[in-house]
Amino acid sequence: MRMAKWLAGAMALFVLIGVTPASHGAAGRDPGAVPDVTLTVRDLRGREQAPFKLDGRAASVLFFLTHDCPISNRYAPEILRIVRDYQPRKVRFYLVYVDPAAGVPALEAHRREFGLSEVPAVLDARHALVAAVGASVTPEVAVVGPQGHILYRGRIDDGYAALGKARRQVTRRDLRAALDAVLGGKKIATPRTEAIGCYINPQN
Repeated sequence: MRMAKWLAGAMALFVLIGVTPASHGAAGRDPGAVPDVTLTVRDLRGREQAPFKLDGRAASVLFFLTHDCPISNRYAPEILRIVRDYQPRKVRFYLVYVDPAAGVPALEAHRREFGLSEVPAVLDARHALVAAVGASVTPEVAVVGPQGHILYRGRIDDGYAALGKARRQVTRRDLRAALDAVLGGKKIATPRTEAIGCYINPQN
């Protein structure tokens, strides 16, 4: 009974803040590779970006986010740490905002508030990038390698055991492990994991 009441309260919280919860990131569609590595979207300054083109880098990492998802926001410090640790090692990074209703000023304010201004950001208003990698929740991450192969997709780490249930301590840093394997020329031990977060509303 207590658990039922707790779950009801957690669901109500997500409804109140206007976010739909979900916990099935890597359990959704898995394309294996992006259909077009030349796919372009515009960044928050209106410039065209091609996130899947490596341009001599080892991999491209896409963090799928919404500015109002509390789980996404909780991961902002770790996202920044990962970018700072791996960007010098020829890994490129993008924040991919997926809410088409969010204006650029709100997204820029979000980046400043959560210390993410130094990370390149795009607005995937039509969910072209979402569809290309099969993302379904935020935060979810995709690591794309040569020829558009999706080397890893899923959670950043195991900081959440379930929706609304954060672990006291992270024990598996899945994205870091995947990037270490890619940079070391090794096979990723677990190329798909389950991302826990806020559901990405599909585009009509």
